[in-house]
Amino acid sequence: MNAQATLQAGDIEQVMGSLLTDIAATAGLQMIHIGIKTGLWQAMAGAGSLTPAEVAARADVAEPYAREWLNHQAASGYVDYDAATRTFELPPAVAAVLGDEAQARLVEGFASMLASMTVDNALVEEAFRSGMGVGWHQRSSAHWHGMDLATRAAVVPALVSAWIPALGEVEGRLRAGAKVADVGCGYGALLLALAEVYPESRFYGFDYHDASVAQARRSAAAADVADTVTFEVADATAIPGDGYDLILFVDSFHDLGDPVEALRRARQALSSDGRILLVEFAAGDTLEDNFNPLGRLLYASSALVCTPNALAQGATDPLGSAPGAARLTQVAHDAGFTRVRRVDVDAPMNLLLELRP
Repeated sequence: MNAQATLQAGDIEQVMGSLLTDIAATAGLQMIHIGIKTGLWQAMAGAGSLTPAEVAARADVAEPYAREWLNHQAASGYVDYDAATRTFELPPAVAAVLGDEAQARLVEGFASMLASMTVDNALVEEAFRSGMGVGWHQRSSAHWHGMDLATRAAVVPALVSAWIPALGEVEGRLRAGAKVADVGCGYGALLLALAEVYPESRFYGFDYHDASVAQARRSAAAADVADTVTFEVADATAIPGDGYDLILFVDSFHDLGDPVEALRRARQALSSDGRILLVEFAAGDTLEDNFNPLGRLLYASSALVCTPNALAQGATDPLGSAPGAARLTQVAHDAGFTRVRRVDVDAPMNLLLELRP
């Protein structure tokens, strides 16, 4: 009886507190997003202490909405509140993050993807029971759009400014004119960015999802790089062509139905001194290594999006969104790569591996 009383008074209350935290965080992302879309963060940046009426006027929104938005951000810790004057102030660090255009696109991307899951999860729920997959082509367009926004915000700048230079001589080959493939290219944002920086190179994007390839082609035409960047519908295990100096797998490898076979085909398609750049999230090698906010996000994404996508492509033992360096290295060895190097870059959210035969 005492144990039951302790459970009811302590443990259940703790679980309910954790559940409330998760519910509040889910709603909070939408509040951050609407602040970006309506200009509330920008209106407060560097403006000092403001009343709700002043914030509303600066952002050109209705005061009742501004007031409740400010109350929420103060309760969340993003905005400082002075009870004596009933004013709100945006700390400089928060302004630097949420007022930044790239970060704003990242938030918008995740908000779009999470909102789409409300619809898509009906398919995932059934997949949990049946064991079948839910492919990328079965997702709503809001999910595809959200992923593209997140990629443009977080991955493209890092790839261009840090990741490619960290590959050493590869960058020189790109400047001189190299052949590059992106497997699982989505809307093609990575190759479009690389084409601007390395106009002498030729780029080829492959994805099994025809709607993404169609959008990538439209984007290439709009950017006037269709003569150097091409996109094609192709399975990762059968990408066309050979002689590639660099093949990218950026946040796509864990989604594949047969990652070992995909790497085998990529190895065959490389030039004599070609490289693979494999980019995944910076997960630890064990479950307990990932008991942190990033791990929570990765395992949720894995169950709701990535594992269903891999199963839809025939996977029998999906990697999941948090495979870790050790498992990825073993997969690379299984595919015939003898040299696997962890690329030394400042990328807290990402793990970069360079593979060579």
